[in-house]
Amino acid sequence: MDPLTKRRHYLREYIRAGPDARAEAEKALRRLLVQVDEKRNPRTTATVAQLLERHFALLEVERMTKSTYENLANTHILPLIGKVKLAALSSQVFDSFYAELRRCRTHCNRRKAIGHWKTTSHDCDHRCRPHVCKPLAQSTIRQIHVILSGALRRAVRWQWLARNPIEHAEPPKQPPAKPQPPTRRRLHASSMHRGTTRTGRC
Repeated sequence: MDPLTKRRHYLREYIRAGPDARAEAEKALRRLLVQVDEKRNPRTTATVAQLLERHFALLEVERMTKSTYENLANTHILPLIGKVKLAALSSQVFDSFYAELRRCRTHCNRRKAIGHWKTTSHDCDHRCRPHVCKPLAQSTIRQIHVILSGALRRAVRWQWLARNPIEHAEPPKQPPAKPQPPTRRRLHASSMHRGTTRTGRC
């Protein structure tokens, strides 16, 4: 069951027709049943939140980078999939998760809501307007993907998981590059400056 959409997932495998098709289908069925059973009876009952807590405690990065990662986790990862057990994670779960991040950066419940200008108690005025969903920046979603990928790799090393479920998820796209070539005026000024310098040395 997808923890975000609450939709049921079905495992399928297609077998080509042929004289051995029936035997291959029986083998495939057994493989699929094992996968389902592993999710019902996982090796560990640890959740995403518990993994991230251990992961951040051991993570060796700069202090500001670690603070950024923890803030992203508290704001976007834990509210959506923090309670999900590691064994329930799959590529479908991550695809749904990233789709939610692209839908609304505040993770609203899709109902009409008011975007308050102040978080503390106040009298609403013209500054409190109907909420408008805005997607999370693509670069931020990629940072979240990096956080989860690193934590899940650690879970595999600890043998909490047999495989890394995020490896088959579709990663967020790389934001397009925004090159800023120098303007014609800047190029002209630079060439004039170099010419003046050469004359001065002669």
